[in-house]
Amino acid sequence: MTYLPDEAIGRLRRAADAPDFSGTRYCVIEEIGRGGMGVVYRAEDSVLGRTVALKVMDDAATEREAKIMASLEHPGIVPVHDAGMLPDGRAFYAMKLVEGTPLSSYGGALADRLRVFQKICEAVAFAHSRGVVHGDLKPDNIMIGAFGEVLTMDWGVPGVVAGTRGYMAPETTAGPAVDIYSLGAILRDLAGGQETRAALTAIIARAMARNPDSRYASALELRDEVARYVDGQRVAAHREGLGERIARVFMKHRVAILLVAAYLVMRIALLVLLHR
Repeated sequence: MTYLPDEAIGRLRRAADAPDFSGTRYCVIEEIGRGGMGVVYRAEDSVLGRTVALKVMDDAATEREAKIMASLEHPGIVPVHDAGMLPDGRAFYAMKLVEGTPLSSYGGALADRLRVFQKICEAVAFAHSRGVVHGDLKPDNIMIGAFGEVLTMDWGVPGVVAGTRGYMAPETTAGPAVDIYSLGAILRDLAGGQETRAALTAIIARAMARNPDSRYASALELRDEVARYVDGQRVAAHREGLGERIARVFMKHRVAILLVAAYLVMRIALLVLLHR
């Protein structure tokens, strides 16, 4: 008896599962992603002559996800272009093909990463204002485009507790507070690898509080708190001591303080020289 290698079996399975887009405007180029929520393909839109991403699933979840995403018209959320049914009964939808860097691989200075985080909060806040909860926010679901655009993806699990370990809130009900917790975990990752000041640590701790009522009330409130930190202002989550306040004020105005100090040193030096 001859056994096929696992790799060959995998290729045959993918070939058998390949969607039939005959009769549609799309020509599949290649598979670019596969997970529990479906398979994503790179495809060519023959009508508009552009490359898109096609997501295909086996049940009605795709149609529901497409309608959810189509209702979220925001610069930070991947736009949906089209939706339909395949001859084999599977649903699909076409969306913008996002090419860039996953947040998990994004570098740069801490201040730059925190500004990216603020854009993520704005997209999540917009979705919440439309009654949509993501439910599975994590760095792999966020892409940084080639021109600095920040896009939050995979909005297909609203109302379902389907988070990822390390980013999933401890409660079992899916509400906006679940996303606030996940945002706190993302902020923790963005701040990692550097000496984190107490104020930023306090922001992360509040966002990831076990009690949902102890977290920030909204994604915009969390965004504003991080903005205050970036701007060198006092944050609500942390009660700073006198030494911390002096250090914060110095860091915020250090250029002006150093210029004044240099000026005073020069004046004193001149006075000493003139009185010799």
